[in-house]
Formats: sequence, C-alpha cells, structure tokens
Amino acid sequence: MAFVHFDSNYAPGGFLIVKDGADPRDERSTILIQIDWDYPAIASTMGWQACPCGETDGTVNCQHRKAFEMIAEAFEYIEAREGQSFPALDEYFTSN
Repeated sequence: MAFVHFDSNYAPGGFLIVKDGADPRDERSTILIQIDWDYPAIASTMGWQACPCGETDGTVNCQHRKAFEMIAEAFEYIEAREGQSFPALDEYFTSN
C-alpha cells in the first residue's frame, strides 16, 4: 500500500506517493507528482470519479463538466486524503 504526502519544502508545487512505512525523503520509495494532468488518474485510483456520466477521465471536457474543474476537484480529493493508505497506489511503483 502507499499514501500521498505533501511537503512544500521538499516537493514544492506537487506531492509524493510514498510506500507505506517508508520515509518520504527516500527517493527509492517515492514517486514525485508535479503535473496537474496526473491528478485525475491518481484521484481515481483513490476512489474519486471525474463525472458520473463515465465519458471522461477528468482530463477532457464532457457534456457536464470542464476538465479544469475536474482537475482542481481531483487535487482537492487527493489533498483531503493525505496520509491515508490506498492499495491501488502501489501501481505507481514498478518492479525491475
């Protein structure tokens, strides 16, 4: 499992996905997220839904919502769940 961690000094303008039990400053156990385009996918992995219509992943407009609104909402969703573990976040860590 993994969690999100915000640290404006260490990861300004973004956040980290951190393996459970790891130090957020251990680069072997973290993924830096800085691009807002990634927020909807990460939030979806954590249980958020861009739009009930299912026509968008949150990065493109649908009939009901604008992408910029969904991206902002996705970020707020992620931020509100800082420190909570999510098994699906493990997908951001690949094995070599």
